[in-house]
Amino acid sequence: MAAGTQVTDHGGGVWSIQVPIPDNPLGHTLVYVVDTDRGPVLIDAGWDDPTSWDTLTEGLTACGTSVSELFGVIVTHHHPDHHGLSGLVREASGAWVAMHEADLAIVRRTRETRPGRWFTYMTAKLTAAGAPEEHIAPLRTAEPRTLPGL
Repeated sequence: MAAGTQVTDHGGGVWSIQVPIPDNPLGHTLVYVVDTDRGPVLIDAGWDDPTSWDTLTEGLTACGTSVSELFGVIVTHHHPDHHGLSGLVREASGAWVAMHEADLAIVRRTRETRPGRWFTYMTAKLTAAGAPEEHIAPLRTAEPRTLPGL
């Protein structure tokens, strides 16, 4: 297991894996693995990044399973650190992915919106909230394809 991969056995067929969110002060998303009669189900999947993917797969191995054995993914909400890897999980396992309709609408709207519009929207929101310019500046100069999830 890679240095820093943290897996906790909570008992009763429930584990958590700390999946990193690169370059983010939050540090990680807790992805839960729950044993079911049909196979393991994830609660959230983590950020769409190769390091996050590697940590998730290593964590699943530490839980005694693998991505290919997953039965499903429940996404708790639309933030990309919670649903980002769900597509890769589905591709690797054939697992179903479930998310509330309202969250699905937000994900679809975000993916269908031109990246420049999203950056403009987020810049305005962060400015109005009083975020420091050094935190907003990268949004002003970002390449459109650098937005995670696009």
